[in-house]
Amino acid sequence: MARYITPTLTITSNAYSATTNPGPVTSPLAITTTDLLDVTEVVSKIVDAHTTGSTLFTTSDFAAAITAGTEGSFIFLRNLTEGLTTTADIYIGLGSGAALEDSGGQEAQRIMTLKPGEFSFFSYDLEANLTVDASAIVTSALEAIIFVRTGTE
Repeated sequence: MARYITPTLTITSNAYSATTNPGPVTSPLAITTTDLLDVTEVVSKIVDAHTTGSTLFTTSDFAAAITAGTEGSFIFLRNLTEGLTTTADIYIGLGSGAALEDSGGQEAQRIMTLKPGEFSFFSYDLEANLTVDASAIVTSALEAIIFVRTGTE
């Protein structure tokens, strides 16, 4: 039996010419979208940040045979280091869990950097492992929630 989540994204900004909190474009922005997503499994964890790279989610943890576009997941990630004594940029990538820093030689695998306080919500077909790395070692640095899409069990 499916269970549902209702993600809502709202992006607003003033016009570029505004005197208070000017926006990034010439016209004001007001983007709103809502969806009803059915999910069969939810995995939530808070992970420590390390500078050596590790696997965040492994595809084999969710399904033996995955049909991209039919099965998969939605992932919420949030960097929890804002306001801490030690903050870190959190790097998210694809592959084996290798280091993802610029000097680590694996930057081609990196798909995003989350600065302290930033978050991301995206769909993910579970076709490759997700890895995590960071600019500093911080305890309880990243919140990660995966919502597995209906049909993946």
